[in-house]
Amino acid sequence: MEVPFDLGEYFEDAPIQRLDLNTLKRLNPRKCWPVQRAIDGMGALSAEAQGLKRALTSYDKLVDSDDGQVLYLMWKKDPNRENTSIVIGLLKIGYKCLYLVDATMKTFKTTPLCILDFYVHDTLQRMGNGHSLFECMLQHEGSPVERIAIDKPSDSLLQFMNKYYALTDPLWQSTNYVVYAPFFDYLQPCDELDTARKQPSSSKTDALHTEKEKTQRARIQDSVAEIIYGGSSSPIRVIAGPDTPQGRKNARDFGHQSIW
Repeated sequence: MEVPFDLGEYFEDAPIQRLDLNTLKRLNPRKCWPVQRAIDGMGALSAEAQGLKRALTSYDKLVDSDDGQVLYLMWKKDPNRENTSIVIGLLKIGYKCLYLVDATMKTFKTTPLCILDFYVHDTLQRMGNGHSLFECMLQHEGSPVERIAIDKPSDSLLQFMNKYYALTDPLWQSTNYVVYAPFFDYLQPCDELDTARKQPSSSKTDALHTEKEKTQRARIQDSVAEIIYGGSSSPIRVIAGPDTPQGRKNARDFGHQSIW
């Protein structure tokens, strides 16, 4: 896509620009409006190529996102026209919290790197541009390709993943995300995580019960020992005199005979 301005005034001298939130805010439309036009234009072409009614990628959507979205933009200066640039492709990523299931229907909760939009201009496809863009993203993000989730991939993107990364048999999720079997190799299912979280609590509870039982048994044993071996002194019996209130009560209740 040709744009009638030199993006070199705003971008570093590199064919692929990594535009995160801080960079995009620095390149705000008031001062750097050509950047917004380039992003919005490519986002519109991407939506059209995918048959979408609304664009997935725009400057405003990137700035307003809350899932760490980053845009990789491939471009070059037009060799034949001054103050003109050519935008080759875009790749938008983000980090989303997802519930995913593997081939055995086990559920996993994770926050992977997600491919949210990927497009190379129609006139510049089949030249290795898409692969270069994707590889640049993988290196910058430090993520193995098999640990990536893809949002609503097109058939051409699935073919791309098979061609360059030998990833086959995509696992479609109910949310229309796609992952591949190796994605789950180093993850624990949700039920196993829940069990692991509950186990320490259960062990602590069992330990408290055991300690309480030991204390109760020790008290009972001490009481029995005191009774058998005279460990505690018996109360001193006092015989009430006949003229005392207790003596008169004993006489009434027990026929003038002391029960002691």
